[in-house]
Amino acid sequence: MRPVPKLSEIPRYPVVAGIALLSVGVTLAWWAKMDVSPLFATAMIRRGELWRLVTSMLPHAGILHLAFNIYWLWVFGTLVEETYGHLKTAVLILLFAAGSGAWEFALASGGIGLSGVGYGLFGLIWMLSRHDQRFKDAIDTRTVQLFVGWFFFCIVATVTNVMPVANIAHGAGAALGILAGLTISMPDNRGLTAAGLGAVLFVGLWGATLGRPRVNLSRSGGYEEAKWGYDALLAKKNQEAVRWFRDAVAYQPKVSEFWYDLGVACERSGNQREALAGYRKAAELGEASAQYYLGTLYETGGEGLPKDTRQALYWYRKLAEQGDANSLNDVAWQYATSADPAIRNPAGALEYARKAVNLEKGQPNPNHLDTLAEALYLNGYPKDAVDVELQAIPLASTGEKNEFEKRLEKYQLALKIGK
Repeated sequence: MRPVPKLSEIPRYPVVAGIALLSVGVTLAWWAKMDVSPLFATAMIRRGELWRLVTSMLPHAGILHLAFNIYWLWVFGTLVEETYGHLKTAVLILLFAAGSGAWEFALASGGIGLSGVGYGLFGLIWMLSRHDQRFKDAIDTRTVQLFVGWFFFCIVATVTNVMPVANIAHGAGAALGILAGLTISMPDNRGLTAAGLGAVLFVGLWGATLGRPRVNLSRSGGYEEAKWGYDALLAKKNQEAVRWFRDAVAYQPKVSEFWYDLGVACERSGNQREALAGYRKAAELGEASAQYYLGTLYETGGEGLPKDTRQALYWYRKLAEQGDANSLNDVAWQYATSADPAIRNPAGALEYARKAVNLEKGQPNPNHLDTLAEALYLNGYPKDAVDVELQAIPLASTGEKNEFEKRLEKYQLALKIGK
């Protein structure tokens, strides 16, 4: 195997040395708590920040990670730069960085470090050593065994949760390196191998951008987008929130919260049709807030929906099936206060209100007590309603107390006139 160049020869290899030094500098800056987030592979890649596929090669997670990658970049990269020159070396490294980064981001969460480039250079020199006399002794059997063995070790380490590794970047880098080596060293088949190289790169870039929601295998896919969508909602950037939540539901179509937040973002943006579709999907997936909202819309005939008592009752009953105190209270309140005689149900209101308060085990929500008091009053128990409302008022906030006190007066009046 070719002897490793000495560090005194750094000026001969400006591309390799420059990338190595830049990686060390960025990594040290990151460890020093400086903000290097614009370099990482994130969802912003799908908003046009494609440079992240390359710059994510610079930061490293630990000293061994950094040392291993820099060493093999120096071993393999200097040979390539010595043989093909500075420009071609830079192009090859960019190819391996972008291609391996794209595949890792497309199928997983995105990685960091020069591992994909290292495997790209390994695959390149491995192929060149078999077909180009200039590289005959560039790599030995032991090094090949090391890279192949490390590849499978990293897969096992990732699967067993011992150590997360960007295995897809390793595999994609090696594939790109092998195809590049064949393209360079076998001119008779150059068209075929170059087409294969282009196809691997193109599919990776498509997967990292337009196709990512369809091909991503990560369990966390879409959560970054949902977080940014929620932040946009808080900042009242509603159109931006819509875009992020559309991405989130494309990744995770069974997460009800994402559909509900998409509905909120669309409603705030004036897109009522998509908002209702988002709410309905969230409700179908069991999102309590969406079920309550649809129930109230069908009860009143709001937001373009026709008044439909059957649908309103359907969603209220679905909401009651949630079984938590808030959901039971919402159903009880609707049964107690609805203006629609087909929905108004004093007995049902009392049943669900009692369930809601009983679930809270001695720490009742004042609003839930208020609902229970209203249900008791409707069912002819004004004295019990007074007792419950008196419990609720000290627990309530200042704004709530005024409303609770008004109802308390109503219950007390009913006692005086003998209801």
